[in-house]
Amino acid sequence: MRSAFTNLLTNAIRYTPAAGEITMRWADKDGCLAYCVRDSGIGIAPQHIPRLTERFYRVDRSRSRETGGTGLGLAIVKHIAMRHQAKLEVVSEEGKGSTFALVFPARRRQ
Repeated sequence: MRSAFTNLLTNAIRYTPAAGEITMRWADKDGCLAYCVRDSGIGIAPQHIPRLTERFYRVDRSRSRETGGTGLGLAIVKHIAMRHQAKLEVVSEEGKGSTFALVFPARRRQ
């Protein structure tokens, strides 16, 4: 779980400019528990969102090289989420930022 949480936060830091804002929080989402990381970074175009969790998929290969991404991080997060009966939800808008949420079913709450 630590790897998944760290990956989401690291990505937010990597793709948010110095003057940007990043928030992490636990939230109730329709009775489920969600770990959310929201940033005011560069955002992601809608056509890329469904493929983000594919191994080695990069939205912009040249930009990913500059920031050090391998294209494996979100694939690992998705795998970890599945092992914990959770799902990864992504909401993003280019130029306005992104929110990544690991949503755990209510039965996993303690």
